[in-house]
Amino acid sequence: MKRTSNRRDDEPTGKRGRFDTASDSYEPQFIKKDEGTGTVMLTFKKFLATVDDSISDDEAITKYNEYKVEFKRQQIQKFFDVHKDEEWFRLKYHPEEMKARKDEQQAFLQKRLDVFTELFESGAIGGIKLNHDAALEIIRLLDTVVIKLEGGTEEDILEMRNEPVDDESVLELKKANPPTEPNKSEEKIVKAETNGDTQPSDVTAKEVEQSDAANLQENKEDGEVNVEAKNDEKARKRPPLHKTCSIFFRTIPSTITIAEIEAVCKQHPGFLRLGISDPLPDQKFSRRGWVTYRRDVNIKEIFWSLKSVRVAEYDLGASVNRDLRRRVRVVNGITSHKPVAQNDLRQAAKLIALHDHRAGLYFDDEVKQGPLHNLELAITQSHNPILKGITEYLVEEVSAEEDELLGLHSQSEEDVKHPFERDDRLLQVLDKLVLYLRIVHSIDFYNHGDYPYEDNMPNRLGLIHVRDKEPDGAQFGKNDRGVPLISQKFMNDFTTGFNERLESHLLKNTILTEEELVALGKKDPEKELEDFVTANSVQLAPDKWLCPLSGKKFKGPEFIHKHLSSKHQDKLDEIKDAALYYNNYVTDPERPHDPEPKPALTAATNASAVNALADEIRRPNEPDRGFRPSTTGWNDRPNLTRYGGGGRMGGGGRDFGGNRGRFFDTMDGARMDRRQTSYRDLDAPDEVF
Repeated sequence: MKRTSNRRDDEPTGKRGRFDTASDSYEPQFIKKDEGTGTVMLTFKKFLATVDDSISDDEAITKYNEYKVEFKRQQIQKFFDVHKDEEWFRLKYHPEEMKARKDEQQAFLQKRLDVFTELFESGAIGGIKLNHDAALEIIRLLDTVVIKLEGGTEEDILEMRNEPVDDESVLELKKANPPTEPNKSEEKIVKAETNGDTQPSDVTAKEVEQSDAANLQENKEDGEVNVEAKNDEKARKRPPLHKTCSIFFRTIPSTITIAEIEAVCKQHPGFLRLGISDPLPDQKFSRRGWVTYRRDVNIKEIFWSLKSVRVAEYDLGASVNRDLRRRVRVVNGITSHKPVAQNDLRQAAKLIALHDHRAGLYFDDEVKQGPLHNLELAITQSHNPILKGITEYLVEEVSAEEDELLGLHSQSEEDVKHPFERDDRLLQVLDKLVLYLRIVHSIDFYNHGDYPYEDNMPNRLGLIHVRDKEPDGAQFGKNDRGVPLISQKFMNDFTTGFNERLESHLLKNTILTEEELVALGKKDPEKELEDFVTANSVQLAPDKWLCPLSGKKFKGPEFIHKHLSSKHQDKLDEIKDAALYYNNYVTDPERPHDPEPKPALTAATNASAVNALADEIRRPNEPDRGFRPSTTGWNDRPNLTRYGGGGRMGGGGRDFGGNRGRFFDTMDGARMDRRQTSYRDLDAPDEVF
């Protein structure tokens, strides 16, 4: 079938602007800012203009798919060549440096696992409920883990438990539930007891005072009163291990190395660690950094010193990083509803299986070596004790017969409402999984947060999201027994949106086939070595061969191969490492790449934006519901999963994320003025991968 001509109609030629016309004359030319510096892949319609008219539609689609694969391969090669000498890229993909970094991350993870196992076996984990009213206990647990990670002792943990907590989540609970004042009769009883004949505490205090007075008099007589000794003893007191001070670097160019920054930061006392984020593609691959010091240092003095320092002629934009104000944040209370909790339990178990497999934990060797294609099967194959007996809770239960008898199936989804149901036994099992993810794998489950470099950050366990108070029936009403009702549509939208967020990031398990990798440019290290040996084997005569690398002559190519293996093994290793280096980048499904060029704004687009803004201004009295509708029926704060972007450190590293829930109800009729503009080429065939 011959391709129809109307599918390759050329786009109309736009009118030339005044400045474009001036470029053909001797008039002054105006330099316009280039919005998109990257190469843009041709749309299907534009691609058809480059091929012969006689090909069929199927051939055109095949050629376009081949063009897309080749274009992507070229972009991968180009990006690799540009960034292969930068430190951040080598740490991520170079065989030797990547292994050293993975070993370091594996050591951090193993230490976290050991601490969690110790606390789990002691019963400290099982007694924690991830509810909003347990903020104090949750913070104490997180601080206990941090102290153990830092090598602290039981004395450090006891001292931490005795100090006050000034976190906003705890202070709000105290304000909402103030302690009751004792009655006057109780006060009299207390006073009577303290003024009685038996006063062991007073006697002890008097004895101590008399002893101190005697010692002081003795020291005065001997002239040995030394007040500085007590001050020195206080100064030698170790600062709290779970609290730190830190400086935030707003902009670190990709050309600056970690060693250069550490050299500057280590000039000040109390240096602990340096954490640097992954590069930001939309900011010329610059990075953000956090340098951590002990709690007892003068952080403002260090800040002013670093503020005036330039590293490799660059200003890093130093600022003091504030302490976390709210470490325990809440999500919608519907998470306590039994069907939602069952869904969360299933997703948390999948996350544990997936990330345990990536870390090489709790799986047999034959399972470790291959990719995971079925996460539910992986749950049953895991030997993680936290997942023992979990399949009992993964069975889906529905009241189909009851709903049929009551005629609920005939109602629309919007009209069906179920009473709120809480299963404390189910939530207790779920809380163990959520804490395992947070402590061992640095995953904030309820917030979809992934903090892969948390051990290098100022707060090694900063944020955690927990369940808010249960629904009170104000939204969907109550049944005749006074139990709050939950809309079926609300619950379905909630769980669907939550699962989609997980599957798009934390549960994303992209597996590229060997054919796809070869098409994208994956190299064969052995073939690269053969090509190198062939390139260094030049025949001068029938029995005369030259090795250009060393300049020596040999009788045959096999002797050149032996010569290179014995005398230039370092060069062969370099060729092999280069191939593995490139392959590590190609095989990464989440490989970094140049940002997509932004489409040029037309006059119509600008006019549409102005009209939308004017429409907002004309509606000053419209209530702000604090959200925007989305296609999934729910909305949430952006999931920024790298600590450079705000998901864990939000707002340039000042804070860990936001305190808004993971769901905002869109059933009250939020206004949506227009559909989101789509830039997809309607004529283009489906993507190959």
